[in-house]
Amino acid sequence: MVGLRRHQMCKTKSATATAATPSMARSSATTPTTATAHGRRSPRANTNGTHPTSYSTSSAALSTSSSSAASSLQALKDSLPDLPLLLTFAELAAATKNFSPAHRLAPGSSNSFRCALRGHPAAVFRRALRRDPAEVSARLAVLGHCHHAAIARLYGAAASPDGALFLAYELVPGAAPLSALLRGANNPSFTPLASWHSRLRLAADACDALSYVHLQAGTVHNRLSSSSVLVCGQGPLLRAKLAHFGSADLAGELPDDESGDKEARQRRTGSRGRRIEGTRGYMAPELTAGGSPTRRSDVFALGVLLLELVSGQEPVRYEFNKATGDYERTSLIESASAASASGGGEGMRQWVDRRLKDSFPVDAAEALTTLALQCVSKEPAARPEMSWVAAKVSKLFLEAQDWADKFRIPTDISISMAPR
Repeated sequence: MVGLRRHQMCKTKSATATAATPSMARSSATTPTTATAHGRRSPRANTNGTHPTSYSTSSAALSTSSSSAASSLQALKDSLPDLPLLLTFAELAAATKNFSPAHRLAPGSSNSFRCALRGHPAAVFRRALRRDPAEVSARLAVLGHCHHAAIARLYGAAASPDGALFLAYELVPGAAPLSALLRGANNPSFTPLASWHSRLRLAADACDALSYVHLQAGTVHNRLSSSSVLVCGQGPLLRAKLAHFGSADLAGELPDDESGDKEARQRRTGSRGRRIEGTRGYMAPELTAGGSPTRRSDVFALGVLLLELVSGQEPVRYEFNKATGDYERTSLIESASAASASGGGEGMRQWVDRRLKDSFPVDAAEALTTLALQCVSKEPAARPEMSWVAAKVSKLFLEAQDWADKFRIPTDISISMAPR
């Protein structure tokens, strides 16, 4: 099963069109020749011994149709990116001006940069490489064919002389991390995610993306957090994109049975020490105990993300207790469990993000919290599969749409002040 996964063509409809383009182009290239060959056949004469006058018209129409189809296919081919590919370290160094501070994605960050790669605005991230560099190209060929509307596209990868891995992704224009929108440093009382519907849309996008990573791409994300979910768009059209797709796989952080690369496992002759990567508050108990990333640990991180969307709170925070003079640790999972166990709707209403101003269905908030708590179960086997989670969240999103339509303030009402 794992051996077959490496050859799986993990594409959405648009990705399938991408893969089909070369063969389509070859087919279109032979079409004019075939049409011309058919055109040389002598048409049957009519009763007067003359050729039908419709022959030249149909031949011209066929030629025009073939030319139009070829032009359309060429336009489609030109619109498709020539990435992903195995980049060279020299190309990345030139694009970022030798990784200068001016190209950093964020001030003080020495591991993320912005640049342009072959005409594409890109974000470049530096990761520790824990696999044979020769294996990167094989995995890149597989993961590079995976495309999803809610996943930031992987453009390419390059290994540096010092053993680091540089990964290039699409730079999503106007995007901001979900964490910044939920907890703005300048004005904590404001959030652009002030509606229940907008939060459920982002939750559905994140679930669809992670389900695709698990089922179609056949790998593990191991980078999921509110900082790795990018929010783009404006107003009611906000959508989410999952960043860092394939990062853990290409860097060699995954165990053998999760990477989907059977041949690479057969080539490995020694076992390297694996340093577990993760974000505080999103790491499943088995990861903090030294275990390896799996799909179940991804589901745990998603559960924490769903709780964030409901409450607006950080996964883990420390608050100063004036009575004891010490800082106390508050866990989002613990507070969610307490709100869920309180019974009735009042406990949940108090726990949900107050910036929603009670404009949300309490039963839906309870349902999403219950689902998220299933995802963060201590035992990995007790956590649900991502396909099941994505279906549940999608249903809640559709219900949120109906709820928003039902309680939306009418905007098409006109008032006349003229006397009757």
